[in-house]
Amino acid sequence: LMYVVTAVSKLVLDPAWQHRVLRVAPMNAGLAIQSTTNLSKLPIGPWAGLGVLAAWTAAALLAGWLLLRLRDA
Repeated sequence: LMYVVTAVSKLVLDPAWQHRVLRVAPMNAGLAIQSTTNLSKLPIGPWAGLGVLAAWTAAALLAGWLLLRLRDA
């Protein structure tokens, strides 16, 4: 899942939409958290990257909880 969103962004032809997809990609968010230099060249900042990564984590936990509740009744 981490690589899929980044790969899909390469298929988008419009540069504005490609930048938007790269901003919500979990791989770019995780790498932005670790960055300390050249922050202006990143698609997303470190704090925003932490928020995006937390949102992906929350979505994965919610999906896992829903599957557990629905399948293991």
